Amino acid sequence: MPELNLENYSDLIIGLLTLLVGLSIRDWATAFVKGARFRFDPSFAEGDKVILDDQQAMIVKIGLNTTVFGVYGDDGYTWRFVPNERIAMLKLEKIVDPELHADTKQEKAQKIIDAIQNSDISDNRLEIDKLKGYSSVNDKKEK
Repeated sequence: MPELNLENYSDLIIGLLTLLVGLSIRDWATAFVKGARFRFDPSFAEGDKVILDDQQAMIVKIGLNTTVFGVYGDDGYTWRFVPNERIAMLKLEKIVDPELHADTKQEKAQKIIDAIQNSDISDNRLEIDKLKGYSSVNDKKEK
């Protein structure tokens, strides 16, 4: 039986082992970096209410590899575990103020009316002051 000399293959074996270790760590390192980036992003924090893929949710825990969302659904309140490398692929929106609403047409019209009336009142006040002989606010205080 021929003798196998491992000294000739030592560089090859070390190179293959380095490659295997590097590939196994790569996924973990990617998830770690994305988790750290998401964790230190000031836009999101644990406890924030969000909309996750069109469902109301809350950020329960931002881990280094996985983020946990509490999702309100038909089955009740469930936890959804999302690997951090998938966060960028999700539709994630932060709920800033649930009581905030867009103005109705009637509210928008009322704001325009109020702005016009305030402008007219200011214009009228200036005209009245001119008729009384006040040329500025300082003249009015002196008399």
